[in-house]
Amino acid sequence: MNEILLSLLGFPDASYLGKRIFKKHFFENATLTPADKKSLQDDVGTITWLYTLKPSTIQIKPYSDEQREYLEVSILEITLRSLRNYKRLAEVIHRAIPYPLLLIFAQNSGASIDELEDDENSEDIPRETESKVALSVAPKRFSQAEKGAVVVEEFFTTGWIDPEKPSTIEKAFLEDLNLSNLPHTHFLAFYSALMDRFIAFGCASLTGKYRLDNGEISQEARWQQLTLCHELEGKIAKLRATLRKEAQFNRKVELNVQIKQLEKQLQKESLSL
Repeated sequence: MNEILLSLLGFPDASYLGKRIFKKHFFENATLTPADKKSLQDDVGTITWLYTLKPSTIQIKPYSDEQREYLEVSILEITLRSLRNYKRLAEVIHRAIPYPLLLIFAQNSGASIDELEDDENSEDIPRETESKVALSVAPKRFSQAEKGAVVVEEFFTTGWIDPEKPSTIEKAFLEDLNLSNLPHTHFLAFYSALMDRFIAFGCASLTGKYRLDNGEISQEARWQQLTLCHELEGKIAKLRATLRKEAQFNRKVELNVQIKQLEKQLQKESLSL
């Protein structure tokens, strides 16, 4: 585990667990596609339940109402053999465990980036893998369709960050995740504040400045705007992947025009972040 990251997060010693979670838990309790099963088996090295934040380990109260139950927050570390599918793996793990999680993805030494030249997600994958981590949170609520079930409202998963050599934005984000900067009233407030920081970090990737609150729009509206921007980024990435494979000149011109239009729209939409 990256000691610099742990120092920045500041989890109390009393919350340390260090318990291994075996992959069969996910095979037996999660709804997995064949691709998910293969990725979980081949790409994941180990899954460790590192810390549990609960009233007996930290001075934060549980929270529950008709929509949500936040009794504790668990921190899991996932070491990877291959980095290609880490964002999808984050979704699988968040859905399989029905309480709020902070996921920390770390790379095994020699972790493979595979052949990514034609992969639309290739920009998310670091070419140098030493010491980098990726973090993920996902707010959850009770299902309206199935009594007792819990559903994920949204996924927030960062790109790869090197805590030893962070950028200015990454440094501000990591320092803002420290326990001393988060509310301790109850676990919903605590986790919502975590989510706010992930939203701010996602916005900073587009604006070039980390701001926890831009003072102009609500956090919910900011979240929705960021989601729209990510959708535009996804469309641009897919078009670029198609462009790299296209041989016909006229079609290349058409794809370039579409990309420029979407980039212009993305720039416009990101101004309110």
